This record gives sequence, structure tokens and C-alpha cells, in this order.
Amino acid sequence: MNSVLRAYSLYNPKVGYCQGMTSVAGMFLMLMPAEQAFWCLVSIMNKYLTGYFSDGLLAVQLDGRVMENLTADINPEIGSFLKGHGIEPVHYSIEWFLCVYTRTLPWDTVLRIWDMFLCEGVKVLIKTGVALLLLAFDDKNVRKRCNGFEKSIKLFKSIKYQKSY
Repeated sequence: MNSVLRAYSLYNPKVGYCQGMTSVAGMFLMLMPAEQAFWCLVSIMNKYLTGYFSDGLLAVQLDGRVMENLTADINPEIGSFLKGHGIEPVHYSIEWFLCVYTRTLPWDTVLRIWDMFLCEGVKVLIKTGVALLLLAFDDKNVRKRCNGFEKSIKLFKSIKYQKSY
């Protein structure tokens, strides 16, 4: 993995290395040899994740806001709950988007998301995030137990997304 990430940082010194790349490179290395993993990383970074690893993570923040607004449009109660507890997209979307869910979900689900991601692009990351937010906070009793920022984030990060099929 070190060789793939080092090669990428030399190939694209403007972006260099960011910790989130490790999960993506690791996923590729589980599926293919190092040289192919490197070129897949280059392709993904150039085509889909442009701006995600820039200073300030502006593209991640923008897509996080889109996800937040879509969630609030679909379920205003959840949108109000998140805002009311000071839960900003940056608290969860950075890991989700930079790692393209490789650190969040079960492997078979990650592969399904990646299939859609490669076909449809970044909007799949946003749609998946909306689904996870709705799954995590849809139950009113869950929201009642979360009476503050810390409890809400702790609960949110402790949810295990299991297969339901």
C-alpha cells in the first residue's frame, strides 16, 4: 500500500497524500495488483474525487451540505434534530466521502456502493449518506435519547449497518 500511495503523491504532488486515500488504495489492493491499484486510484481521483482532497476539503464540505439539505427535505424532523444538536455534515461526511464508505459499511455493501459510484459518480455518495442519516435517526425514540451533541454523535457512530436482505 505504501508504494501505491507514495507513487500517487509523486504523480500528483498538488494533492499529495491524505489519510482517506489509504482506505481506497487498500480496497483496490484487495482486488488487484499494485500497479493496477495505482492507476485505479489515479482514475478515481481525477474523475470522481476531484477537489475532495484539496486544502480545506471544500468539495467534501459542499457535498455534505447537499446531503444535509436533501435529508432535511425528505424528513424535516431529522433535519431539525441534526441542526438543533449542532451536528454538521463535516462530523460524518469526511470519513464517508473521503473513504468512499470503505470504513463504514460491511464489505458486500461497500462493493455494491462502488458499483453504483463508478457508474453514476459522486451523487451515489450523497444518496448513500442521506440513507444512512435516515436509518440512524428515523426512530423518534432514538432522537429522544440523544439529548445533546456528544450523545448524538456517539449513537450515530455506534450504529452498525447490517445486511437486511
